[in-house]
Amino acid sequence: MDTHNFDALIALGETVAVIRHARGLKNPDDLPAGSPEWVDASDAFADDFIRALDAAPPVREWWTP
Repeated sequence: MDTHNFDALIALGETVAVIRHARGLKNPDDLPAGSPEWVDASDAFADDFIRALDAAPPVREWWTP
């Protein structure tokens, strides 16, 4: 994976975090690590990230030279 794709994944994660905050939801970084609330927020964040990634261009397009 080249740097451009890595940067795109980081930007997507940041976008998901901002949208979650705008919706009044907690992100894992907002909570004490390892707490039950952190686990719930981590699971929800991962679900949202995967949902956002699914809306991104297909993986095949990411590796086009």
